[in-house]
Amino acid sequence: MTTQSNGSVHGSAVPAAAARLRSATAALHGIVRTRHGAMGLLILVSLALAALLAPWITPFGPFEQTPDSLAAPGAAHPFGTDNVGRDVFSMVIHGTRASLAIGFGAAFAALLVGGAVGILAGWFGGWVDVVLMRITELFQTLPVILFVLLAVALLGSSFWLLIAAVTLAIWPAEARLVYGQYLKLREREFVAAARVLDLSTSHIILREILPNAMQPIIVQVALDASVAILIEAGLGFLGLSDPNMISWGQLLHAAQDHMSLAWWMSVFPGAAICLAVIAFNLFADGVNEMSDTRRLGARTGLER
Repeated sequence: MTTQSNGSVHGSAVPAAAARLRSATAALHGIVRTRHGAMGLLILVSLALAALLAPWITPFGPFEQTPDSLAAPGAAHPFGTDNVGRDVFSMVIHGTRASLAIGFGAAFAALLVGGAVGILAGWFGGWVDVVLMRITELFQTLPVILFVLLAVALLGSSFWLLIAAVTLAIWPAEARLVYGQYLKLREREFVAAARVLDLSTSHIILREILPNAMQPIIVQVALDASVAILIEAGLGFLGLSDPNMISWGQLLHAAQDHMSLAWWMSVFPGAAICLAVIAFNLFADGVNEMSDTRRLGARTGLER
């Protein structure tokens, strides 16, 4: 009996996992077919590969000094060198690691914090809604960036503190979005059916409503990642980034005193920031466009 029970559990888990994989593959295929999604995804994948393969595709280490200081872009140094002879190309590629990690890390941390707040407020309503949404509005109205600067200046600028500080600045947008989605979806027929079947609250929240709210949430996470990269770049530009790692913002800070002599020290890190932000926004546009195409197709099918 035990063997049969385990077999049935594994048998039901395999089709469920296969169904999720097919759904994810279909969604990815839908994004690639959109005008902007394919370009955004291509750039993001290229940046991720550059971050992963940085030690193998760069001619120098990120802190390695060469005899050539403030050398213009050329064959030996495609992006030139800085004031102490470090290769700018190598630093930009290695900086992709920290900047993307902070962007993705802060975006997903904001999703966890803001998502939890939005789910609780949108599902339970009442005093839970009032308290959590007032806290969210408080964070939206206060000059959070000043608290971020103060926290980093007082507590230091480690990698994890930077993620926490950036998360503090962007989580309210995620909370408002998830809150709106749960308010809209909690009265739908499939939720009423789940209640009739006496499914648990956690099952309804996570397995019934959340999958139907994922497209706008994915869009917001992509936009949050681009905002996080910009905030990190701003902190780095002010000299508040982790000195033990190379990031695009830190490279802009180092370039401030050499703008007139070495334009390449600021142009290439700035171009990398712009490229990453554009890629995240293109990906978000692709997800939106895929959603609009599906709605249009469904409406056309009903009209027929």
